[in-house]
This record gives sequence, C-alpha cells and structure tokens, in this order.
Amino acid sequence: MKKKPVIISLVLAGALALAVFLIQSPVRKGYAGTRSSFNLNAAETAPAPDGYQYSFPLEDTPAGTINCYMLRYRPIDYETAKKYAGMFISADSYHEDDNAYVFAGARGTVTIDKDINLIRYEAAPAMDGGALPRTDEESVQIAADYIQKHLLALMYEEAQVHSDGGSYRVKFINRIGNLKNYAFTNQVTMDITGGVASVDYYAVQYDKVGECRIMSMREAFGELPAVKAGDTVLLSGCQLVYVYEDSIVQPAYYFQGSASGDKTFECFVKAAVYKS
Repeated sequence: MKKKPVIISLVLAGALALAVFLIQSPVRKGYAGTRSSFNLNAAETAPAPDGYQYSFPLEDTPAGTINCYMLRYRPIDYETAKKYAGMFISADSYHEDDNAYVFAGARGTVTIDKDINLIRYEAAPAMDGGALPRTDEESVQIAADYIQKHLLALMYEEAQVHSDGGSYRVKFINRIGNLKNYAFTNQVTMDITGGVASVDYYAVQYDKVGECRIMSMREAFGELPAVKAGDTVLLSGCQLVYVYEDSIVQPAYYFQGSASGDKTFECFVKAAVYKS
C-alpha cells in the first residue's frame, strides 16, 4: 500500500476587530476546518521569513471586498433529530443535554448537535467491516456511497483523502461563492478493518453578515510562523479560501508545502482586514 504523508496542520491565531459584525454567533467554538491540496507551478526569488522558501509568485490581491458569513441558526427539534438518527441506527436508548441529542443502538451512536446541526455517527466496532481501499479514488467512492446510502444529500467540488497508515478520512469540500469553503465539511472515516468508523455531516446554511477588505498574499506571507532552528519549509502553493474563525466564516490564505523530514505542511493565515 502506498505510504501517505503525515499531515501537520497549523491555524494561526491573531487579533481581529470584529465590531463591524453586530450579530453574535450562537455556535460554540471548537469546530475545525479541513485542509486540501493546491499547487502553483511558478517560481520567484524574494525575501522570505527565516527558514522559508517558496515556489509560487506572491501575487497582489485584487482591490475590493469579499463577503463574510455566519451560520444560519436553525435549532433542531427532537423529532428531526430522531429522524436523522434513524438513518443510521435503530436506537435502543436516548438522552439529551443542553448541547445535543444522543441516540444509541447495536450499530453505534448518533449525536445531533443542537446549535450547528452536526450529525455525527460513530459505528460499533467491526459493524461495517470490509477491505481497506487501495487508492484515494476508492476511498472517495466508498465514503460518498455511504453518505448517500443513508439518504443524506452530498454535493461537493473536491474530495480530500488523509491517512494515518491504518485508517482513511475522506473530506468533501464545496464552495461559497467563488471560494472553496474549509469551514464545515462532511467527512467519513474508515478504520483499520476497512469499515466505516464514523460520519460527520453538517446540515448547515450561511447568511451574509458583511464585507471586508483582504490583505495581499505578500502581506499574509509575512504572517507565517517562525520555524524551528535547522528546519527548512518549502511553500509550494497558496489560495484564498473560507475558514471558520472567531465565530465568522471569513477569508484566509491557505499555504501548503513541505517541511524537514519530508512531511507536508499546511497553514491558514487570516486575510480579512476590518479597519475602516
């Protein structure tokens, strides 16, 4: 089986003046975005942060503004949660707390988050066993078929496969407007037996809450974190995307490359400029 690279993800924090948005998000923090592959085939020689090289042009960002979004708050009721749970299991027990509905049965557990409308299915061990997929394409097909088999709609532009050597995680990425959306993505994880171990499915919608200017790619490059002494990071691509940060679905630059030790490197730098 082809050995997959280890993924190192780093989301840069930073102070943002979000007073321009008067609507407060009801969504709790802790939901991470996903990562994807991107490559720009070009080269440029220019100053870079210590330890960094790059093989793509630091293009100037076109003037103008870009939309920002919040999740549309649609509180989920018990009957809807029960319907979603029934798509995966025959529930033998149920309990509810302030944050979620939890249904359990012989085939596993389904948790329905009340705020974000996240449907999370965790299968019982060896419940849906099979052979581990041999290629990324097989992984994507198995994951897509599994979601659709359980009567959940699936629309995506790109599918991304990650592996830790014993399991596969497939993430489905779509768009908001012209930008890829890495804020909330549906995903399926297959365990070492080849069975579906878990499914995360977001039944979410977005509302525009304002616009912001965006910094240039060159400015974002200057915000990359310092690397450890002796490490060299080669950045191979960058794109403007949406991420979920500070309770806002907002633009960020997504840098990708490789670090010492032949590991892949991924990093988000928030791109929004909220100054008047």
